[in-house]
Amino acid sequence: MPRRAAGLRREAPAASVPPLPCTGATIRRLARRITSFYESRMPGLRLGQYSLLAHLGTEPQPLCALSRRLEMDRTTLTRNLKPLLAAGWVRETAGADARLRLVALTPAGRRVRERARTHWKTAQAELEETLGRDFVPVLHAHLDAALARLKPALPDDN
Repeated sequence: MPRRAAGLRREAPAASVPPLPCTGATIRRLARRITSFYESRMPGLRLGQYSLLAHLGTEPQPLCALSRRLEMDRTTLTRNLKPLLAAGWVRETAGADARLRLVALTPAGRRVRERARTHWKTAQAELEETLGRDFVPVLHAHLDAALARLKPALPDDN
C-alpha cells in the first residue's frame, strides 16, 4: 500500500463538497437554463441572435451605440454580428469617419426578426407561466436593480 507524504490529506470527492454561494455561478446557471428555454421554442435562431435583430432597425446605427445599449463589449458584438452579416440579415456600412462602422437590418433580417418575434412572444408567455406571472416582474425588478448597482462599480468600458 503506497504511503502518503507527511502533511498531505486526501481531498474529499467533488460530489460531497457543497458549491460556494457564488452569485456569478448562479446567474450563469440561470442564464443557460433560460437561454435553452427560449431557444427550444425559436427554431433556427439563437437567443443572442434574436436579441441583436430586435435591437437593430433599418436605419444604420453605430456599433458603439449598439454595444452600449446591449451592455456588450465591441469585440463580442462584432463576433456575434458575423453570422447575421453572413446570412444577409444585417448590413454594415462605413460612417462619415472611416473608423465608424454602422449596422442595420436588411429586408431579409426584418422578415427573420418578425417570424422570430412570434416565437419569442410564445416563449415569453410560457416562461411567465412556468415561473409565475407575479414572480417575473419581481425578478426583472431585482435584476434591473442589480445591473444599476453594479454599473458604477465597474470600469467605464463595461
